[in-house]
Amino acid sequence: MKNAFRKSAKQYYSDPLLHNLLEAVFNKYQGQNGVRGNAKIQVETKAEADRLQDFFGNRMEKLIRVGTEIQVPLKVFTEELLLGYNLDICGLYELLNNKPLLTKSEQKQLKETAWLNLFENISERFKQAHQNSLYEGPFSDKIFNWFERLKAGEASGSRVVASLIHKDNEIETELLHCMNALWSLFFAKDYMFEELGISVERIRLPMLAAFVTKDPHAFDWKKPAGRLLWHALYDIDIHKIKNGEKRSNENLIIPEFMKRRQIYRKFDIIDDDLSSNMHVFDRYFVYRSSPRTLNLREVELHNDWPEYSAMYILENPSVFSFLVDETLHFLDVNGFSFEEIPIDFPALVCTSGQSRNAARFFITKCLKANPNCNVYYSGDLDLSGVQMQLGMERQFLGHLEVWRMDSTTYLKHVDSRNLPIPQHEVKILERMPGDLAKTMSTTRAKVFQEHFSKELKEDWIQVLELVMNAVYKFS
Repeated sequence: MKNAFRKSAKQYYSDPLLHNLLEAVFNKYQGQNGVRGNAKIQVETKAEADRLQDFFGNRMEKLIRVGTEIQVPLKVFTEELLLGYNLDICGLYELLNNKPLLTKSEQKQLKETAWLNLFENISERFKQAHQNSLYEGPFSDKIFNWFERLKAGEASGSRVVASLIHKDNEIETELLHCMNALWSLFFAKDYMFEELGISVERIRLPMLAAFVTKDPHAFDWKKPAGRLLWHALYDIDIHKIKNGEKRSNENLIIPEFMKRRQIYRKFDIIDDDLSSNMHVFDRYFVYRSSPRTLNLREVELHNDWPEYSAMYILENPSVFSFLVDETLHFLDVNGFSFEEIPIDFPALVCTSGQSRNAARFFITKCLKANPNCNVYYSGDLDLSGVQMQLGMERQFLGHLEVWRMDSTTYLKHVDSRNLPIPQHEVKILERMPGDLAKTMSTTRAKVFQEHFSKELKEDWIQVLELVMNAVYKFS
């Protein structure tokens, strides 16, 4: 450390080659609750070995090499800091990171204090606003003491608070919004409906959010208040079942992917059933040969379902439209009208990216109408495409087959001009099952559906030709 005196402590210890040493020292300090024990590091490079040799000087009896394990007594490290810069380990950490270094016990104490303060502050603010306690009385009884059990870490939603209490500066406001929403739903519903001009028995989630918070998106699932409200309703619903207020088998009549929406509906909250949509091209739903867009509401309300022989599902809307155009062209050149396609002919379905509830419910209802219906799925050959494929396979286990989502198709269309797969996505692909993911992680290039749309067309037209020929004997 001969040259250290010519530099500031921050300059000196910001050296990247000292990073592993400092990280080991700081972690040991936290784990031992102070200056005790030895920090251990494994030297990874020759540059790091040379730098540490210079740092320790004659304190090290042996030459430091790559792979050497070094033990650094925290007491000795502290003495060196104090001598050189009049700093201790905590002071150095704060200098480098602009925040205090806390031991595990200090972190625990801080978390406990922050947790208690959070709930007490909300309790006081709620009481001032509604003249009701969150710990006892009619409102607390109505929500089965959810707030008190949340504070104790025993209610659904506790993990949401725990994960955000030191990350989100607005967590107090978010949890208070949740409690105010529960109050409006259970104790001030008539007033809320009158203020909003609602004549029916249900309220849409954005309107509830706007009434409670002035922000229509405050209770979206991506927002902390939205997740907390859902967990509260879910928890209350469970306790209603335990309390005998409702039948437990109500949870069994809907698909798993619809349960989040169903929780809202049980408390007269209408979820967004219009922006969840999908596209279909078939003889049953389509009028005058143009693809039909169905939203979740339409899918849910429709009862009479066709018995498709198969469904061909595409992620990409441009490729879906391409196949629709090619279908109409095939019919035209062979002298057929769209209306002459058999009613049970396979349907073309487009999810437009990640499959929404509308598409998943559509497939579920079709399979219920014809359990022998084959489902073929095709998406982009990139990370998100493979992830969607695996998700669909899990959901429709035993029914879904991949359509041109294989290593042969992928390697055929890999080109030096293709977009590269980022390194962080490569690491994810390496851990995923299947030969395709393995090939993609090695080749590291993206292949989109547009690249192999010709093969998809050939498959689809072959199906169309076989069916039409079987019915009309045109070839």
